[in-house]
Amino acid sequence: MENPKEANMRSLAGDTRVTRTYFLYPLERAPDALSPEEYEKKFLEAIAESFRAFRSDHVPLPEIVLKDTKVARRFFGIERMLHSVFAKLFPSYLMNVAASCPYQDVRQDILRDCWDEEVADPDAQGKSHIEVLYGDVAVMGIPQEEVENFEPTPVLMACMHALDNMTRTLPWQGGYAAMGGLEAARVAVARGYMKREEDAITASHRGRSVEDLCGVPEGSIKLWRLHASKDLTHGEDCLKVLKKYCTTREIQQLTFWAVKTARSLRVITNREQRRIAMAAIGLPADSLIVT
Repeated sequence: MENPKEANMRSLAGDTRVTRTYFLYPLERAPDALSPEEYEKKFLEAIAESFRAFRSDHVPLPEIVLKDTKVARRFFGIERMLHSVFAKLFPSYLMNVAASCPYQDVRQDILRDCWDEEVADPDAQGKSHIEVLYGDVAVMGIPQEEVENFEPTPVLMACMHALDNMTRTLPWQGGYAAMGGLEAARVAVARGYMKREEDAITASHRGRSVEDLCGVPEGSIKLWRLHASKDLTHGEDCLKVLKKYCTTREIQQLTFWAVKTARSLRVITNREQRRIAMAAIGLPADSLIVT
């Protein structure tokens, strides 16, 4: 008769999927916690609320940008160049979360997201997202060397450090809500929690595409459209994880706050990008509204 201990060891050896890296309390949902369905609804409502309360497009596009394609290329090129600060750091924020999360299924989702961002996205002809961004700014007349060498403003760096701090110091669920919640805005639109125009800084473009404003071929500026698709996929992944692992009311409330705070920080960076872009085309740009 087989030794029970040996049989058990052989069974464990065959089970190669490890779901957590150290012992934790059971994941039973606390009595006062929202159900997964209620939680998902509240999370998407929190995203929609944050978009309505604090908009990126509070400053209309300057008339000269709407009328002069050369000026528009400089304006949007500088705006996209400044966005590269966040684009380069976003995967690092996700990895902060992965480093503190003990669950393999969560880390796998995060690594898939980071692979698209950092290595090779199959939906971007095998390019990383920062390479796609470099291509976009090149279309608008800004070489990669200029993108690599510009110095971020103090406002941009303060927001970047704040996002980094959130993903390092909050419980991993809060950090993932902050970063993955930015992507889940597409889910909120797709499910009717907010309108498409509420999710877009392009709402101030008067119905015209950036390519039309810049006088370049339609579809030649790619990152906006790429993220419209990828954010929906990764946002759904984030929601799936948070529904599963946010099992106390305290953690659930923390994630609602985290996603709204991360959204507010991104609005400030979007406004700063537009402010610097206005300065780049010779317009007054001395004030930044951050409330």
